[in-house]
Amino acid sequence: MFVSRPEPRFSIVIPTYRRPRGLARLLNSLAPQAAERLGCEVIVVNDGSDESGYESIAHHQRNWVTYLVAEQNRGPGAARNLGAKIAKGDFLVFIDDDCAAPLDWLERLARCLAANPSLDAVGGMTRPLVSPRPLWFEKLLVAGGCYPNPVYYRDQLIVMVSACLAVRRTLFDSLGGFVDKVTPLAEDRNLTTRLRLAGANCKIEPDWFVYHDMSSTPRKHFRRYFNYGRGVRKAIAMEAVPLDLTYWPPDRRPFSYWLGRARARLAETRELAPAQTTLERLPVVALAAATNLTMDLGYIFAERKKEAVD
Repeated sequence: MFVSRPEPRFSIVIPTYRRPRGLARLLNSLAPQAAERLGCEVIVVNDGSDESGYESIAHHQRNWVTYLVAEQNRGPGAARNLGAKIAKGDFLVFIDDDCAAPLDWLERLARCLAANPSLDAVGGMTRPLVSPRPLWFEKLLVAGGCYPNPVYYRDQLIVMVSACLAVRRTLFDSLGGFVDKVTPLAEDRNLTTRLRLAGANCKIEPDWFVYHDMSSTPRKHFRRYFNYGRGVRKAIAMEAVPLDLTYWPPDRRPFSYWLGRARARLAETRELAPAQTTLERLPVVALAAATNLTMDLGYIFAERKKEAVD
């Protein structure tokens, strides 16, 4: 006789900082599927932001959202850990305040776990959430694929993005959660590495995704990816055997190296927007290549400054 397994309980943990409007949009997308779902809780952690808009959100969503305020800003990893401490679910489900969930987001996750009950972690994807009237730079970001998704290197999973991630709570606790000192912006890589080394059963589910806000400015965009590079350098410094160490700039780099690096970065992105003409593709490919080179510069900056885990 077939006996169905009980559906796992979900604790959705949302770190937020200086984005009350983004948080409101995210909660509106979660309400139809999470507010009255049995075995589901939503925990929002304000990471030390004093914007007044958060008070209204906390008041209006108090019936189904647990709202915590961190004493000081310590980054999204620390905020997620704070939420995880009070979570009661079997799985911690992470999503960010610059995202929105499709209406069947939790159902897709539940189906994945039902089909694979031994899974310890499920990584999802992101898709662009485009503004009603996108400006030219936002259009370029979308066309260039400048939004976070899982990263592989030679068929090895390097990063499961924390914007769409579910981890078995007992395993998360045993690993000590996110290492919040790996700043900025590489805590998901570090957690993925520790899950792999612990022998966790991880899966990337392409059909499980969130929508990621694409509105940005050139300054914000390149600053973000510069910090990605810094974070990668700090994360690699913590890894005994970094799988992708040879992918990043070596210790000694003559000027000729950068000419080759620029060509390689362009080669990585030349397949973007294949349906467009060469002239139309040029700014898209150039932006994607410049974004990757900016990550390289962040990596080098952290290396030369000897940035280490705090």
